[in-house]
This record gives sequence, C-alpha cells and structure tokens, in this order.
Amino acid sequence: MTTRAQTDSRQRLTDRAHGRPVARRRARSRRDARGFMAVELVMMTPLLLAAIMTIVGASRYVEARDQVSAAAYTAGRAASLTSDTADAHQQGQAAAAAALADRGRSCATLRVRLDTAGFTPGGTVRVTVTCIADLSDVVGFGIPGQKRFTTTAVVPIDAHRVM
Repeated sequence: MTTRAQTDSRQRLTDRAHGRPVARRRARSRRDARGFMAVELVMMTPLLLAAIMTIVGASRYVEARDQVSAAAYTAGRAASLTSDTADAHQQGQAAAAAALADRGRSCATLRVRLDTAGFTPGGTVRVTVTCIADLSDVVGFGIPGQKRFTTTAVVPIDAHRVM
C-alpha cells in the first residue's frame, strides 16, 4: 500500500507527457550534449582570430594615416616659424622626417612638398606630405603590404611677425 507522500513524489519524478522518469531523461540529455563545447570552440577559433587580425590591421592603417597627418602639420608649423623660404623648406623637411621617426614608424618613401607662395606675415604655408608606409606586418584581410598616404596641412604665419 502506498501513501499519499509516495504517490506525490512519483508524480514529480515522472514526465507527464511521456510517462518516463525525469532523472533518466536528464541523464540522456547530458550524455547527448557532451563534446558540443569542444566542437563550438573549434568552429569559433578561426572566426575569432580573423576578427582580431582585422581589428589589428585596421588600427595599423588608421595609425599610419594619422601619423602622416601629424607630420604634415608639424612640418607646416616648423616652416611657418622661419624667416625665409629657403629655411622654411629645410625646416619643414626635417620636421616631417623627425615627426615620423619619433612615432616609431618610418616611411619607405617620404616626400615633403612646401608651397611658400603666401610666405608673408598673415599668409600661409601649405605642406603636402606623402608617405609610402610599410604595412607588411599586417598583410592579409584586404590590407596591402604598402600603402601611400598623402596629407596636406595649411598653417598660418603670424600677422604681426617681422620677416
């Protein structure tokens, strides 16, 4: 003879839809899911590595572009502080090369072009820096081994300066 407590516990341990014990069904589902985590890891690892490499490549590309932009502005500022155009060309070239070298990346080819047509008090100095950057450390994922970056900066010359 069964008591009411025993009947209630049996009902809790059986699945009403199938009449099977719940403990057996849980054991079977655990047994069926074994190894899925390893399969998921094997499938996701290449995707995660590709995402990381793409982020690294994009950041190197943006960093190189920003460094050329900073070098153009630095060259323009150095040229604008000189007293004559010959000195402006020399100081601009040196400042652009130094700005890129200080940032740890050197251009394979660096070209600095200064336009000193407005080299008068209140005028401007226009500097165009072209750099062929070496991106061979992140080749792949659509990033070439070398990339040409060109940036132009226009820097004003102090209007109250005596030249």
